[in-house]
Parts: sequence; C-alpha cells; structure tokens
Amino acid sequence: MYEKLLSIVRKMPFLSGDTPFAQLIRTYIVGGFNLVFGLFLAYVFQFIVLNTIEIPLRTYLTNIFGFSIGVIVSYFISRKIIFKLSIRRGNLKEFINFSITNLINLIVPLFIWYLIDRFKPSIQENELQFLAATVIIHGTILPLKYLIYKFFVFKDSLNN
Repeated sequence: MYEKLLSIVRKMPFLSGDTPFAQLIRTYIVGGFNLVFGLFLAYVFQFIVLNTIEIPLRTYLTNIFGFSIGVIVSYFISRKIIFKLSIRRGNLKEFINFSITNLINLIVPLFIWYLIDRFKPSIQENELQFLAATVIIHGTILPLKYLIYKFFVFKDSLNN
C-alpha cells in the first residue's frame, strides 16, 4: 500500500519535480505535518505536562518546548522532502541557520500570544480556541519561511 502511494506521488510532477512550485507545494505538505506534530506537542504541553503552571507562563513554555522539539524534526524533514537533499549531508552551519530562521516560529507566536493574553486571555484556556489560534498563527508564517529556506538556509546545499 505504502509503495503504491509513493509510486503515484513520484509520478506527479507538481509534487515530485524540482521546480520552485513543486518545492512550495512540498513546503505546505511538510508544513501541514509540522503543524499537526506541533499541535500535538502544544496540546500535550499546554493541557497535560504543564497544566499545573499558571497561564500565561504555561503558554509561553508550551511554545518554547514545542519549538525546540519541532525545529529538530522539521530540519530533517525539510532537507529530505522539500529540497530532496540527503539527511546525512547537512552540516552544523546549515542547522544553525535553519534554527535561526525558525525563531520566526517562536518569536512571532509568543508576541501574538502576549497580545492575546492582554486582550482575550480565555483563548489560552479553551482547547479548541487554543488549537485554532495556533493553526492560524503558524499558517500565516509558512510562505515566508519557504523563501528563507530556499535562498538562505539550504542555498549552499542546493547549489552543490
């Protein structure tokens, strides 16, 4: 079943090709995976692991812990799926650039959560509203990250 699905995907030029459009589509696919993974981590930290910590500190810690785990997973997935690069050939400089770029995913949401805490703190306490806000916040950042990945983070690896 998995092999058949993989075979079908490989035949789709808009998914398997090396055009910027194919890479952008794969960025959204990887972004979707990262979002689901991040939502899972956010839920686990916000409502299970850190539930004894008061809001808004709990939300800030949730974002920091989720970011730390997510950036490591995302680096390897982005190399392999978006840009079709070897997982083993990455280097520390590239990973640091990737991590710095992904600070966008930490700083922007923390700032937005700060604003939410100032104007509508109840969003942080409601599971569905918390997850919906997280999806909206991270979904708006994705196209900018793709451009930074392509022209800054993975530039050297793509040119080799």
